[in-house]
Amino acid sequence: MFRIASLAAAILALASATALDAAPLEATALYTEKARDCRTLDLRTWAHPTRKIMERARVEIRKVELCNGDIYPIFTAALPGEPLVGVNDRFFNKLYAQMSEANGWHSFAFVDPGRGVIVYVDIKARRSLDLNYDEFDIP
Repeated sequence: MFRIASLAAAILALASATALDAAPLEATALYTEKARDCRTLDLRTWAHPTRKIMERARVEIRKVELCNGDIYPIFTAALPGEPLVGVNDRFFNKLYAQMSEANGWHSFAFVDPGRGVIVYVDIKARRSLDLNYDEFDIP
């Protein structure tokens, strides 16, 4: 029992230390390197094929920004699972593929402020997806 409690405390301490090292969202590569000239869309009137895909996948959309000449969307949302955990790969790979097609094979990003994670979905030649992740301080 003691070893399990010690292990749990060590994992919690490590996770807390990692979270303290993360940058605030606005200081991440998403907003300093990838996205520029962003504008926030009105979710009450926003209609796009990506919205239906996210709603079907139980992704709670909180904000949508269009950046880089309106071709790079940033979807701020509560994702229905942890994207950094391999057991969820099947769900998220399907979501990313459907979102890529619905977005006209343009790159995009998900920001989950509750988890402090950014998922970059970069579309490469021949419609292949390149996934990258970034962590940030949860406000």
